[in-house]
Amino acid sequence: MLRARSLLVASPVAQLKRVMSTSSTTTTTAAASTTAVTTTTTSEPLSTHLHRVKVLNLPTHENSAIKKFLQSHGVDRFKKAPKWRYAFVNFESEEAAQELMKKLEGVDFKKKTLTTEYSLVNKEAYRERFQSKQKERIEQVENDTRTHAERLADQVTPLHRIPYEEQLTKKHKTGIAHLNRFKRRMTQLQDLNDASKAQIAWAFEKNGLPFEILDPIASPEINGYRTKCEFTIGRSPEGEPTVGFLLGLYRHGITSVLSPDDCLHVPDVSKQIASTMQEYVRHSEYPVYDRVEKIGVWRSMMVKAQKTGDVLILVQLKASDLSEEQLAKEKKKLTEYWTEFGNKDKINVKTLLLQVWDGDSNGITEKGRTETLIGDGYVYEEILGCRFRLSSSAFFQVNTPATELLYTKCAEWCNIDKNKKTTLLDLCCGTGTIGITMARTVDRVIGIEMIADAIVDAKANAEMNNIANVQYHASKVEEKIDVVTNEKNEEVVAVLDPPRNGVHSTVIRAVRESPQIRKVIFISCDAYQAMQNFISLCRPTSNRFKGMPFRPTRAVSIDLFPHTEHCELLIEFVRIEEDEVKQP
Repeated sequence: MLRARSLLVASPVAQLKRVMSTSSTTTTTAAASTTAVTTTTTSEPLSTHLHRVKVLNLPTHENSAIKKFLQSHGVDRFKKAPKWRYAFVNFESEEAAQELMKKLEGVDFKKKTLTTEYSLVNKEAYRERFQSKQKERIEQVENDTRTHAERLADQVTPLHRIPYEEQLTKKHKTGIAHLNRFKRRMTQLQDLNDASKAQIAWAFEKNGLPFEILDPIASPEINGYRTKCEFTIGRSPEGEPTVGFLLGLYRHGITSVLSPDDCLHVPDVSKQIASTMQEYVRHSEYPVYDRVEKIGVWRSMMVKAQKTGDVLILVQLKASDLSEEQLAKEKKKLTEYWTEFGNKDKINVKTLLLQVWDGDSNGITEKGRTETLIGDGYVYEEILGCRFRLSSSAFFQVNTPATELLYTKCAEWCNIDKNKKTTLLDLCCGTGTIGITMARTVDRVIGIEMIADAIVDAKANAEMNNIANVQYHASKVEEKIDVVTNEKNEEVVAVLDPPRNGVHSTVIRAVRESPQIRKVIFISCDAYQAMQNFISLCRPTSNRFKGMPFRPTRAVSIDLFPHTEHCELLIEFVRIEEDEVKQP
């Protein structure tokens, strides 16, 4: 039987050294540039060098896609910072390096043509740089005088020391900075002639932004607003099994976990559930999971505590060292434990899920095997008088009161003319939240989403709310947007609420090529990453971007994440009419 083993309490420095000792010094790094293949000769034996291939012209913030792409070309290890446009792959032989270069040179990936560079890297110098960085990190940890609670607060709520009104002002200024950068980038587009400049004349206007910037909208709740929390199950700095947040990044050598008790954005019910799970694992016969050694049982948990009072709990464990009988026994114990907790503390544990995940990657994952132990697998939330069912994997905004303000403002901007019939295109609609909350203010809603399971949820949500004027399509936006080609309503408005890094350029081009769409409301949770979408929507007409461009007409920052750097930026784009463009 698997038993909890005793662990010596490790200091932060010892943890860092422990993680670093497991790291391979041979890495693959991704980057973006132009081709320049060079060969370096040396009198030293080749065994003293690494043969490095630099892969250039890779996109930023797409490490998951890059990993799959490189793996398909035989590269198993790589290292890439999110903002890098390049990658390095190290080999022990020049032949292997040259072979990869032949595979990648000139290959198109994410609409970019890849190029490569070759170089020799001295292993000793490479090792010294690695050790220097390791030493620097150790010194940072040793010189950090903050308490554990202060470190965690600075990590998960970095603005917590600033009064909320100042936080809001800071986010407002950040939103304006993104918009100014957007305007500047428009004027720097290549191959602009007089005709194309006329289409984006707004970008060349001086004296600030040539459109309305509304005052920022504050979150109605400042503390305890997060309806979804993911917790790590590990060991505290003192070595005790703990449910909470890592005290930093694992890649920086951090393995300690601290309770969320002092975290401003975590609601009391989620703190209580984390503490209750902590008691369970401390009395368990099985150990918590060790991220370095990759052994142990208890890994992670997720809590969705909705404003309706519904609670969903997902517990993740590693079962590779458990027999079927042991796993079945643990399921029964968990079910009884959380049923008793709900009855005793008057908390509606509507759904309890167990996820078995034996892989190396950490965190809740759709790759795991998930089983429902209590309930029907869902919890329910209400927004603007509409009710929605949520599964463990369904995306839903984590601040319900502020989300109501966001959707209310979005609906206000979508209503162009009450005397005209309006069709709302809910693009990347997910489970249908935006379209359903607005369905009673427009004549028709069309939702398009490529994830089929999300469309199933969207249809169920529409039926639950007695919404009959909606239709959903499980498809890529660019493949189904032609549903508006013969739209008879006078106005067609598209709402885009994409993931953090925006949507693929094909989605923007599809919107551009649909002349029926006169307005786009773009909800961005990271304007820096979505910047290319803004530019593509507004750039002059070309062979690649057909249709008349849009222009920004107003914008507002809406805070859904108090005490953090994040903020939603709502931007209204309106199609430019041909007769508006002054011909050169």
